[in-house]
Amino acid sequence: MKKMNKAALAVLLAGAMLTAVSCGSKESSSSSSGVRVDGGANARKNMTDEEYRSTYMTNFDLTPSDDENIKIMVSFDNRFLGNEGTDYSEIYLVDNYFDALNNNDIQGVLDCYYPDYLESLCGDGTFATPEDFVKEYREQLQAVLTDNFKFDFIEISNCQLSGDLEADTMFANRDETLKAAFGEDIANKISDRKMLTIAGDSYITADGEWAEVKSLIPEGIIFCVYTIDGKPYIF
Repeated sequence: MKKMNKAALAVLLAGAMLTAVSCGSKESSSSSSGVRVDGGANARKNMTDEEYRSTYMTNFDLTPSDDENIKIMVSFDNRFLGNEGTDYSEIYLVDNYFDALNNNDIQGVLDCYYPDYLESLCGDGTFATPEDFVKEYREQLQAVLTDNFKFDFIEISNCQLSGDLEADTMFANRDETLKAAFGEDIANKISDRKMLTIAGDSYITADGEWAEVKSLIPEGIIFCVYTIDGKPYIF
């Protein structure tokens, strides 16, 4: 199997977005101008974390004690994820994904993807099988984070939707790979697209030590969640 660098991972695998991207769209479900309406980078520079959060973010937490479907505590803005308490399927997906990474559960990671999507990317000289892809990605995470890492708290610190230029660029890439694999009609099955950032106060532990994710990956871990035929998937 050919070794993958961070750039290749960023293009192909959710969670491997180690390129710098800032996310937004907090006050509105979309922005036709492509301008982030969460204040963007300028607001972040000119406000303390507390000021920024109080102005732009409404976080909601789900813990294992709250919900039997949750393995890792997840914090998120329930105006844009969870439909204000009516549907947590996207949160469950994110939780399942990081729990599978915690446990080196390759099949668990694969189950978070649209069926046959990763298979469609095989054979280009980058990786031989989806299993190889996930193994290599986890090794890359270990190199960036630490051996025996465990995500103990996940904060979905940003959610970008269609209409944001940065998000739309990523969505266009995902849409093209989906169409190449499954045909043009796949677009009609997509009812929602989101680009999520795992940052904020997210942290990992390993061998009794802990570290904030953003201290190791300053831009956070960025990936897409698509809803296809009514079910969310990692991309």
